[in-house]
Amino acid sequence: MSGFEVAGVVLGAFPIAITALDKYREVATRLGLFFKIQLEYKKWRDDLEFHRLLFARHMRQLLLPLVADDDKIKVLLAAPAGVAWQDPSIASLLEKRLGESYELYFEYMKGIKRVMNDINLELAVDSNSVQERLKASANPKTITTKEKVVFQLYRLKFSNNEAIRKRLFGDLQEYCNKLEKLLGSSDDEERLVQERTAVSQLAAIDATLCNFWVQARGLFKALIASLQGCRCQQHSAELLLQHRATKQPPEFQIIFTAFYASRWDIHTTRISRDYEAQAVVATVVREGIALLENTSISVSQPDHRRNRPAKSSFRTKSRKAATTTMCVELPSRPSPSVTLTRAPVPHQNMPPQISNLCASLGLPAGSCAGYLAGDEYRYYVHTLAHHHHNDTSPPQSITLEQILLGNNTAFPTPTRSQRYALSLTMASSFLQLLDSPWLPSAHSFSKADVHFPRDETTSGIFLLDQPYITHSLNTKTQHEHEPQTAKPNPSPPTTHPAAAFTDALDHLGILLLELCFGRPLETQPSRISWPAGATPQQKAVFDIMAARTWQCDVLPEAGADYAEAVAWCLGGNRSTPPDRWRAEMLRRVVGPLQRCRDYLVSGGMPG
Repeated sequence: MSGFEVAGVVLGAFPIAITALDKYREVATRLGLFFKIQLEYKKWRDDLEFHRLLFARHMRQLLLPLVADDDKIKVLLAAPAGVAWQDPSIASLLEKRLGESYELYFEYMKGIKRVMNDINLELAVDSNSVQERLKASANPKTITTKEKVVFQLYRLKFSNNEAIRKRLFGDLQEYCNKLEKLLGSSDDEERLVQERTAVSQLAAIDATLCNFWVQARGLFKALIASLQGCRCQQHSAELLLQHRATKQPPEFQIIFTAFYASRWDIHTTRISRDYEAQAVVATVVREGIALLENTSISVSQPDHRRNRPAKSSFRTKSRKAATTTMCVELPSRPSPSVTLTRAPVPHQNMPPQISNLCASLGLPAGSCAGYLAGDEYRYYVHTLAHHHHNDTSPPQSITLEQILLGNNTAFPTPTRSQRYALSLTMASSFLQLLDSPWLPSAHSFSKADVHFPRDETTSGIFLLDQPYITHSLNTKTQHEHEPQTAKPNPSPPTTHPAAAFTDALDHLGILLLELCFGRPLETQPSRISWPAGATPQQKAVFDIMAARTWQCDVLPEAGADYAEAVAWCLGGNRSTPPDRWRAEMLRRVVGPLQRCRDYLVSGGMPG
């Protein structure tokens, strides 16, 4: 009998004892003797029912993580010691769940089984004379004098077993407590392992997000370098804004647009880093294989049978010395020479370096156009789609500003779920891209700069789940992001000065407010009551003042998580050290907004 079957037997022992006790009350009542045992009966009955409920609840907690079907759990609890308790798959899962506690757990379970046997003995479950009366004494007149004597003796025993009852139920309670502790400790250990794994994964994801701007900057510089000498009149790159929730190497989805000879060439690409290919090249260089080219090394073949030294004379030499004098060449036998030359690296399967991005993007969709050489990494460009736009005006899209102003009649207004998803994407992208050329300041991340492409398959529809920002790739912009000195700068500043990043977060807070309510700030009474502002600086101050008034409406509209994110952006970040703002924003803004988005996706409401 497996340990799981023992658990079923124990669960079934409780109703047997309770049934016997109830039958005993029935007979005692018919004989007019119940009043003499009423107090003892109540104590036994209450203790049995208490432990039955406690043990059944424990068994349900035991089964819930193991059995996905609620109906099957009901069958197991309703039919103790039934066929379902012989299921080897559940027994195997239970053993895995308990781990090292499995053997001891079921020793305690067997202890409960022994106690229940003793309880049933005390209740005369195995006494034939008493049980016959309990089963068939519908008419007290049929009870013989001898049976009455036996029943009276049983009643006296039952009335005077207070010490036995306390001992048995004390043992039962002790075993149940031990079961709870073993199961709880096993579950706690498993939970801690899972939490530790989750924390390590989140730490890796956090580091990826907080350092993403460095990758984005490196890619931008590589793109600019790849367009030197291109004859196109205009280049631009539209970067898809994404919330990244994995620790995988960053990927970029970019739409490249080039204008030449009255035609727009539009290429959709995916750009990723290839660690393996990079590692191969780095290993080749590090190991100095290039030094082996055109080099010959004579390798001696000693005669071990005739000349075997008693003790190595090179044991105390350096590794380098031992390498150059590893063998002793014997004059009696010529030494064959082996010439080692560097094998050519196969290039036929490796994509080439991109020297002209426009020319390389002409490959069919699904091809790897090659790699862009960055300062630290290679960025591999994969083509996804390509089409032409024969018009002097750029391809059609719609901005977030147009959506919020409501002057868009070609598609439905974004739903709350879409707006909250956009809020998460905007905040996460802000964290990832600020300080890179893609987002040098908060002003380049306004609602007028975020746009959505038109759905090529459906007229008048724009893809609201694909927000992009556009940046010019004209080669003159390269100088805007180069260091001012010729010296390399391996450790660039990782953040804005304090005033700069707080101003940027103010602008993000306004954008989150607008997405929360689906309306632009300039149309709100809180903003209309302030002057327009004679200069951009004055306008920004009045915008912030109006936003902090509007902020009070976020809690009843969107719940505590969204309100926390907006509050941190609009002033709550002022005490954050400049070198910690990304990590703190991840915790105080991105995390709460993700919970908001997840509530709506799962069918709930944030609150």
